[in-house]
Amino acid sequence: MSQQHRRTTRQRTAVADLLRSSMEFRSAQDIHAALRDAGDKVGLATVYRTLQSLAEVNAVDVLQSPDGETLYRDCLTGHHH
Repeated sequence: MSQQHRRTTRQRTAVADLLRSSMEFRSAQDIHAALRDAGDKVGLATVYRTLQSLAEVNAVDVLQSPDGETLYRDCLTGHHH
C-alpha cells in the first residue's frame, strides 16, 4: 500500500466519521452533500477515493442499488462478508 493511501487527512476522517454516525447505506454523492452541508470542504473525488480505500480494507459494506449506484455504510462490528 502506498504512503498516500495510509495518510489520514481531515477530509478522510470526516468521511469515516459520517459513515460511523449512520446505519444506512449512502452514496458517495450523498456523503459529499452531507459533508458540505455540515461545512466540511471535501471534494467529491476525495470522497470517492476515501470510500475506495475503506472498501479495500473491508472497513465499509458496499452494495449496488437496483439502479446501479454504489452505496456504502460503515462495516458493522461482527459483520463480515
